[in-house]
Amino acid sequence: MEFMYTKTDMNNILSSAHVHTTFCDGKTPAQEMAEKACEMGFVSLGFSSHAPQLFDPAHCVDPAREEDYKKEIRRIQHEYRGRMAVHLGMERDMLSCASPENYDYFIASVHYFRTPDGGFSGVDAPPEVMRKYVDEYCGGDGLEMARRYFSLFRDYVLASKPAIIGHYDLVRYNNANLRLYDEDFPAYRGMALDALRAMAETGALLEVNTGGVARGYMTSPYPAAFLLKEWKNWGGEVIVNSDCHDARLLDGGYLQAEELLLSLGYDHVVRLGSDPEKGMWERIKLR
Repeated sequence: MEFMYTKTDMNNILSSAHVHTTFCDGKTPAQEMAEKACEMGFVSLGFSSHAPQLFDPAHCVDPAREEDYKKEIRRIQHEYRGRMAVHLGMERDMLSCASPENYDYFIASVHYFRTPDGGFSGVDAPPEVMRKYVDEYCGGDGLEMARRYFSLFRDYVLASKPAIIGHYDLVRYNNANLRLYDEDFPAYRGMALDALRAMAETGALLEVNTGGVARGYMTSPYPAAFLLKEWKNWGGEVIVNSDCHDARLLDGGYLQAEELLLSLGYDHVVRLGSDPEKGMWERIKLR
């Protein structure tokens, strides 16, 4: 995918292309999310509700309400024209039943494994759910679980060509407590890098997701530093997103993400464009 970029001297990100509202599993209504973002000085905001799917309804847009979601975000987009650029996006899981057509962009993510009995098991489900999946379907091998995850994610991104690769190493969510594998182990790093290298060929933006940091269950953003380092070496672009479910955390973890990126040699990031007439995406310099 090709992107148009506009250079700016602003050193505050003041944007997120990844926010969730009460249309899915967020805590804040869309209107209030926009009001808070504008109040904070955001120049752009992308709504990205979890796309409709035919299972686990508590975490996605009800298929019967998808058109309501689209209409509401388009209404907000019109309301804030000239003050803040608003975009209609979706976070589309690999197992979603929704089409990304008629959206401004979509974020690709993998939140579930299929199970042999026709069910689903969440990647970021409660620890006991992940432990059960690893024990019953991966022979107790956490590395096998991670291999499946990265393989699924790679194939999904190559087939769908999203604008953004969302929280790439989400498997870290449960590994922090369960210690299913050693994140420094060469075999783990190798499989994560191999899958990401294939994704780089699509031209997608790699999301630096600060949601886990903002909500206090992660000590560093997704993805891990070793992945971000190689992504830069491959010439890839990154976008910092808050994965916000509560308007109070719209820019949560951004300073930490910026410090991490600077330490890895990044001098800019990409964000949703502040002026739709100049392109969908723009580069901003880091301080």
